[in-house]
Amino acid sequence: MSTSPNRARVRTLLAVARREGGIWTTSRAQELYRAFGVVQRGTARRDLALLAERGHLVAVPGHDRAYRINQAGGAA
Repeated sequence: MSTSPNRARVRTLLAVARREGGIWTTSRAQELYRAFGVVQRGTARRDLALLAERGHLVAVPGHDRAYRINQAGGAA
């Protein structure tokens, strides 16, 4: 995420995920992004994977490409 709009989008996704909780799927993230004019599934998918890679989200067992907030507090 090298450009400012990308960083802002990912920060927004993380903030909303923390506030709302629950399971975050590509479809749920994509719905959030529609308000910003972003409709690409790939964008939502990559952003969720990035947040998981950084430790903010963890994969939900038994759900393909579904995440939840990392409650362990290991995220930087």
